[in-house]
Amino acid sequence: MAPLPKTDAGHSVEERQPAEEGRNAGGEQKAEGSPRRMGRPRKAPQRSDLAPREQILQVAGRLFAERGVAEVSMLEVAQAAGLRQSSLYYWFRRKELIVAEILQQVNRLPLSYARSLEAAGETADVQLWRFVRFDVQTVCGFPLEITEIHRFSERDPTAFATYWAERRALTEAVAAMVGRGMGEGRFREVDAYLCALTVLAQDESVQNWCRPEGGGRVHPLAASDPAAVGYAPEQIAELVADQTVGGLLVRPSRLAALRRKAGGAEGADRRREPTEGADRG
Repeated sequence: MAPLPKTDAGHSVEERQPAEEGRNAGGEQKAEGSPRRMGRPRKAPQRSDLAPREQILQVAGRLFAERGVAEVSMLEVAQAAGLRQSSLYYWFRRKELIVAEILQQVNRLPLSYARSLEAAGETADVQLWRFVRFDVQTVCGFPLEITEIHRFSERDPTAFATYWAERRALTEAVAAMVGRGMGEGRFREVDAYLCALTVLAQDESVQNWCRPEGGGRVHPLAASDPAAVGYAPEQIAELVADQTVGGLLVRPSRLAALRRKAGGAEGADRRREPTEGADRG
């Protein structure tokens, strides 16, 4: 799976949590007193330093990005990881569990970052600008189509229960940011929770054309509009942050100063140079 982007705030990628003691990755209780299992034999030798579980997630993420979740079978994941299909089922009993684990990053990274912003104690307008920039860059680097995953999650609500719980926590964190901004007199009066929902939806909308480098599939919009693929994630992220926070400010004229304070002045007003070979009309 393609790595998520690093940020200028130094925010680190949260490591995946190990499986619950005494259980395998599919959630099944191991027999008491049974020897600890180190995994199943591989079908073919693999040149990888990753443990089988991590390699499954890596190759599955790549296949999902290239072809879409619905088009990839468990057999194909097993073959790409060099495992027998029965061995794959030891780690993940069904495809939904693989997808759900990959998807955790799309909530956990921005949620952790939102909490770190709150702890830093900046004003809410600066916090929200930085959060939106970070969230958009994260989405730009995420290899799976979030809207496709949301549809896919309806097939197995139990497998995605943690994802949706963390999604709610992320929405609440953004709503709290908006609420603090209103309390500080910096944001106009809005429904904070509704605002948070729309902020996250707008951040995710960049996937309508933006894909990580080497992500495989290209959105039809980008395929039909070559100029759309010439923007860097940083440019997209800063523009969305400007639009989001600028629309909330009681005094919109403060946006330029706010952007400088948030550390985003460099390049924010810069017009994109035409991509070589792209026809901008």
